[in-house]
Amino acid sequence: MKRIKLEDIEPKVPFEVRDDYFDSLPMRVQARVHEHIHENEHRFTVSWSWRRTALAGMAASVLAVLIWVTYPQKQASLGEETLSQVTDEEIVKYLKDTQITQSEVKDYAPVSESQNEDDVLLQQLNLDENDLKEAIQNEDLAGSI
Repeated sequence: MKRIKLEDIEPKVPFEVRDDYFDSLPMRVQARVHEHIHENEHRFTVSWSWRRTALAGMAASVLAVLIWVTYPQKQASLGEETLSQVTDEEIVKYLKDTQITQSEVKDYAPVSESQNEDDVLLQQLNLDENDLKEAIQNEDLAGSI
């Protein structure tokens, strides 16, 4: 295919334009564009029928049921009353079933509770600290073990 350069083309007929051509050109272009847009415009329309309404309702119901079933429920904290109703036998059975050793149970026991119990015991005995220290020094604890 031979290429043609613009400089090589000779005008055969002089081109003449009306005097008001360029004054009305923008309005004519806009009018044609507007017509072209409205001719090719396909609007999305939804026609509702009882079937579509029923399908939308069923889909919403299924979605609600799935969310209800799969949404994890929050577990409320156990009250003291609930824990007090558990018997010692049930606790021992649970510990045996889960194969927890005594050392693991001891590791989880809070130290502050055992110290508080000792303080309460000493207060109930009404012992003076000096008397207690003297009793410990006088007693040969190593020999009795």
